[in-house]
Amino acid sequence: MIDSEGYRLNVGIILCNAEGRLFWAKRIGQHSWQFPQGGIRRDESPEQAMFRELAEEVGLRPEHVQVIGSTRGWLRYRLPKRLIRESCQQVCIGQKQIWFLLRMRCDEEAVQLDLSERPEFDHWQWVDYWYPLRAVVPFKRHVYWRALHELAPLLSTSALSRRVSVRRHAENHAAEAARTSTVIQHVTVLQMQRVENSQNPVITRMVVATRRLSTLDSSSSSATPTVPETIAALEEGLEARPSRSATSGRHRWSPR
Repeated sequence: MIDSEGYRLNVGIILCNAEGRLFWAKRIGQHSWQFPQGGIRRDESPEQAMFRELAEEVGLRPEHVQVIGSTRGWLRYRLPKRLIRESCQQVCIGQKQIWFLLRMRCDEEAVQLDLSERPEFDHWQWVDYWYPLRAVVPFKRHVYWRALHELAPLLSTSALSRRVSVRRHAENHAAEAARTSTVIQHVTVLQMQRVENSQNPVITRMVVATRRLSTLDSSSSSATPTVPETIAALEEGLEARPSRSATSGRHRWSPR
């Protein structure tokens, strides 16, 4: 679709990987390298045209990429006179483009350059962000410079947000792991206490009674309870405490 000024409506695609390097493709049968791009049809929006061109030229579907942003308006470049087709019914003097910045979310094996009947590229590679300004053909250099400069802050912000998200995820995971570990340790202690008490109730009562008898011996100079009295108290499963008789002066054990 060509506007009244002779510019063909077009989309440009800047595709980056997780490290911020850019997809740079070689035109089939030529030594010219560029970003993927293509015309906008009358029945589609710039974003729809971008996804169509991405599938035709690179072989990627919408689920393979994340749309980071796009240029705010149209960016134009004029074609050299040798490339203008004067014989066409509507002469195209250049391209009028909306540029999209995408991040690849899939493995590189998903890239396929030969899905369409007329492939646009026959080779591709990852390059540094500003490398295309030196390598693109001169008549596209200005529009590449404008697109890369306008979209660079979006890439930086997106990378920062991704790092913050990864750090928060790691912190949440560590906190959850610590909380889970604490809960498991607490439950284990309670279970050990229950098992010990339930399996050895008599021994526990005997130990308690013996300790109390030892305390009584160390704090009082009077005679200790007789063996039959102690055994009788243990057999009844009752805790005992000493009480002094006012008449005999001996310790008696009475249930509490």
